[in-house]
Amino acid sequence: MGDFIGLAFRQVMGALRGQPVDGPPFARYSMVGDGFDVEAGFPVPEPIAAAGQVEPSTLPGGTVATTMHVGSYADLAGAYSALEGWFAANGFEAAGDPWETYLDGPEVDAPRTIISWPCQAT
Repeated sequence: MGDFIGLAFRQVMGALRGQPVDGPPFARYSMVGDGFDVEAGFPVPEPIAAAGQVEPSTLPGGTVATTMHVGSYADLAGAYSALEGWFAANGFEAAGDPWETYLDGPEVDAPRTIISWPCQAT
């Protein structure tokens, strides 16, 4: 997964053609059958045009539950489980696809990753 995300980020940066980014990179995961689709990119202050495999999209607005994971990307499942537990304990349910925001690169010993998961009251 790391190689795919790295390639996607490089492709997006190429498509931006020098346009500034407005925050750290993210990846959004959509469940599809037994697997998932991955969307990876950067927030930008102005819309961009599609270029090759790079297409503009928008992260959803509204209520999200968030948590920060500090450590290996391989251990992110525990952070997702914690959010699911918070949903159950607080009367919420998932209302869209989650995304991860990467505050540090993979070269950092304990990278920080914010998980944001759209939700709604049950």
